[in-house]
Amino acid sequence: MKRLTHRTLSLGIALMMLLPILICACSDEEEFTSDRNALLTFSTDTVSFDTIFMEVTSATERFCIYNPNSKCLRINHVRLASGGTSGFMMNVDGQSGSVIQDVQVYGKDSAFVFVKVNLPMQSSVKTPQVTDAIIFTLESGAEQKVQLVAYGQRANVWRAKVLDSTAQEVTPAESLPYLIYDSLVVAENTMWRIKEGNRFYFHNGASLIVHGTLIVEGTQDKPVIFRGDRMDCMFSYLPYDRLDNQWGGIYLSPSCQGVTLNHADIHSGNYGVICNNVKGEVNIQNTIIHNVAGYGLFIEDTKAKVVNTQVSNSRFDCVSIYGGTTDFYHCTLAQFYPWNADRGHALSVSNYIDEEEHRVEAANFYNCLITGYANNEVLSFSGEQPLQLQFDHCVLLTDVSDENYFHDCTEESKDSTTYKSSNFRVFDTHAFLYDFRLDSLSTARRKGSPTYADIYPIDLNGIERKGKNPDAGCYQYERE
Repeated sequence: MKRLTHRTLSLGIALMMLLPILICACSDEEEFTSDRNALLTFSTDTVSFDTIFMEVTSATERFCIYNPNSKCLRINHVRLASGGTSGFMMNVDGQSGSVIQDVQVYGKDSAFVFVKVNLPMQSSVKTPQVTDAIIFTLESGAEQKVQLVAYGQRANVWRAKVLDSTAQEVTPAESLPYLIYDSLVVAENTMWRIKEGNRFYFHNGASLIVHGTLIVEGTQDKPVIFRGDRMDCMFSYLPYDRLDNQWGGIYLSPSCQGVTLNHADIHSGNYGVICNNVKGEVNIQNTIIHNVAGYGLFIEDTKAKVVNTQVSNSRFDCVSIYGGTTDFYHCTLAQFYPWNADRGHALSVSNYIDEEEHRVEAANFYNCLITGYANNEVLSFSGEQPLQLQFDHCVLLTDVSDENYFHDCTEESKDSTTYKSSNFRVFDTHAFLYDFRLDSLSTARRKGSPTYADIYPIDLNGIERKGKNPDAGCYQYERE
């Protein structure tokens, strides 16, 4: 038998190591195809951006390129049809630019395309549609494309804005919203009046801070809206506007000389309205505070009146009162915060914060609906001082047997036909859609007193409260 020499063995090993490389080199050449019938497929034929603010870079959308063929496809170049003048930007498989050369997609493989847009400012107030396309030119000469569509919105952009002169007024500006960065401050001795129909979009972390006087004059048809600035979606069915913690909230400082909110819509912030030992009176009417990551309405040592108002879905208490004098008429406090089971109460009233006394002079609730997920949605703590807390003709998810606090009140019961969330018309915990108008069988039907309904005969939606027994809460039932 012939024996292998050391030299022969070494040469054999080297050839064995080179063989796969040579084979792969050959097979790579064979795997590419220039057949015009071999095409790409895409996860979408159109990338569409919801309304975005002009001159503000959008969130990034993405789609996939698929090669369903067994052989590799070479894309000679990928280009924007506009040449990059439309405001759209793309990144293909890690390369950015308005034209990208030599992209390879192996057989049965895929690649990502990322798209964003920064629309140039236009003079038109109306929302313009901007279109473009990403064109893929294959080595075979075949061309394929994915359409790009965006809708632009002009806005008044305020960055670290401080209002520091008297009698500032914001009137409707032909539907032009305000985009707020780095918070908006109303200085001391400054009155800021906001007319109906105005919309304020706050960037992440930005708040409205009031040291002076704030007057919001919305109407039922044209409320004043305070919300986050993201108008895109987390998922196709879930806009970011339905998520909490999208912006800060409204903070009323101790120097605040008074606030009136009428027909305001405050939602999806880190908090709703914080009243921190406010010097002047706080009047909130016909307002919605909804879906916040902290307190909905926090009242500390402040005189406040809240009427026909919905405060709902707060990570901490929907309404939290520490000290001061407060009156609530026809309000709905609904604690169905969906993002964390360790949520606060619909209502909390206490004489103390962190062991420091804040005496509640009076906290009165008339014709209110107070409910939520828990078996007890009213938390109170008096300490050594008696708690001046009264409920009159309210529907509550708590024990109402103590006559010192509850007068002609109704306790929600599991035996009720309609109970907790089923009090309301729409309760979609998948898409996070809520409509806190009353269901026809709601426990709150006909539980209010006409005495207080006569004072406030129109509900939050403009429905007249009729009859001897009006409904509790901010909504009077009306048949659909």
